[in-house]
Amino acid sequence: MTRDTGASEPVGTLHAIVLDVNDLESCLGFWSEVLGKETSFKADKYCRIGGDDDPPSLLLQKVPEQHEHKNRAHIDLDVIDLKAAVQRVVGLGGTKLDEFSEYGITWAVMADPDGNEFCLVQHS
Repeated sequence: MTRDTGASEPVGTLHAIVLDVNDLESCLGFWSEVLGKETSFKADKYCRIGGDDDPPSLLLQKVPEQHEHKNRAHIDLDVIDLKAAVQRVVGLGGTKLDEFSEYGITWAVMADPDGNEFCLVQHS
């Protein structure tokens, strides 16, 4: 069986990125500030940051289990000033886990208040 790699109709469009969290309120405040977007939906187990007019949105889903291992997928945020972005994220309650450079790009590996990893990325 061969696989067609040409352009085709998509199965769907990216609507939201979902993060599992334990503390919905603190993560809502953190991610709203980091992304500079407002809450468009809130229920007891879910919060949506951003709306239909600016996809994808970020959906926070409250779960009982704790974050224990490295995320298999994560968010990368392009930034102009990596040092300033790291300081702002730490000031909002995030944690810097690592920093490395490769291929003319520098990544700061960060974690939100619940330990969900994401990267701040500065291109040279």
